[in-house]
Amino acid sequence: MIRFVFILVLVTLFISACTTLPDGPEDAVNLSAQLKKVAQVDAWQLRGKIAFRQEKEGASANLLWKTDDADFHFRLTNLLGVTMVDLNVNGDKAILEAGNEVYEDADPEPLIYHTTGMDIPVEPLLSWIKGLPLADDTFTLTEKGLLNTLESNCSACKGWQVSYANYGNVTTPEGNNVWLPHAINLVQPNPPSTQLKIKIYEWTLL
Repeated sequence: MIRFVFILVLVTLFISACTTLPDGPEDAVNLSAQLKKVAQVDAWQLRGKIAFRQEKEGASANLLWKTDDADFHFRLTNLLGVTMVDLNVNGDKAILEAGNEVYEDADPEPLIYHTTGMDIPVEPLLSWIKGLPLADDTFTLTEKGLLNTLESNCSACKGWQVSYANYGNVTTPEGNNVWLPHAINLVQPNPPSTQLKIKIYEWTLL
């Protein structure tokens, strides 16, 4: 069961938004060069929306996620801009604020599970969100040479399956460009089945 300790409007449909997402490159990209560029993206900020579904329950929220290597700030807000979840991870400490409660742990995953009931693979997601597979992942490519689907194989990844769409060309601080996904769908099929859908309206590389 999704057990949010904050108020989210339960929904029966996933994210629908009027924002136009990019439609990817016109020509095929070099996979090796693409993955090398993505691996170098270790400080970034994204804005968008995220939808959760576990079995028959679902909820959605606005998303702000700012990352500097392994440290990050993750915030969910409602349609009125009110913060519902605020997660900060720095070094060996994770602090999550939800409603009027504050939770601390050395690892963010137990905090997320405690407040949502969902077992989210936080560390792998830091790579997956960029379209970067881990060493043991199996994946397929689009006809343009970008990551299309991914199946996790690491021992802690619990069989997550990831699919990508709407790649956009994002400028790095050095003035280079890298293709990053703007629509990500993550499914963990083992009971209780969990699905995350993320639409990214803006990538900013720091």
